[in-house]
Amino acid sequence: MRKYRFRAETVLIACLLGSIVPASSLAKNVSPSSPEHASVQKEITRYLDKQVRRYAASIGSDDYQISLQPPATLPPCNQPLRQTLSEPTKPVGRLSVTLECHQPNYWKARARAEVAIFLPLVVAKQPLNRRQAISRADLSLKRSNLAHMRHGYFTHIDAVAGLTSRRKIAAGKVISPRMVEAPELVKRNEEVIIEARMGGMTAKMKGMALESGAEGESIRVRNLSSGKEIYATVIGRQRVQTTF
Repeated sequence: MRKYRFRAETVLIACLLGSIVPASSLAKNVSPSSPEHASVQKEITRYLDKQVRRYAASIGSDDYQISLQPPATLPPCNQPLRQTLSEPTKPVGRLSVTLECHQPNYWKARARAEVAIFLPLVVAKQPLNRRQAISRADLSLKRSNLAHMRHGYFTHIDAVAGLTSRRKIAAGKVISPRMVEAPELVKRNEEVIIEARMGGMTAKMKGMALESGAEGESIRVRNLSSGKEIYATVIGRQRVQTTF
């Protein structure tokens, strides 16, 4: 009989304790239609706009768009949310914003965003063939979303004019650095003029290029007078320079 009473009392106490729930845990989540949710969305939007505007300005753009997808519901928070951007140094493309709250309870949530930043980028005005010398007439500028630029880009036509295409480039295609290269000013097995500098003196002699090279590249050259192989820097069409 004592055992039964003990068990009955234990069950009763447990039931009473189980019914005592902290008031904070009874608070409902913030629904999408509530003023609180709208306030949180504005808070996230302001944070994102500040970060994106700062980055866009650093690359010379004030043309950007932000599409925000906040969480469907959020627990209540009695203080400003702590926000952290997934790509703080380059906020463009698909991003996430981590939301963190400490009062009345600690919780984390995540908002999704799509950021587009636009710049006028150099594109091919017409199809370009492989190994084609590119002129200004072959190029134009086109408003482009940087979120789609994975391999770099050019913002000035003069930076591309005079280069050579590495492969075929379709009309309207944004030109990246990997698509072009400096033209070869010296060809392998071609006769070149070697300019040798020593102090304030310069001597010129004939040589044979053992490698092809663009301006600024170092290539192997044979001095036709001495037969000696040297390294020289390409400085112009069929011209190289070395220092002694």
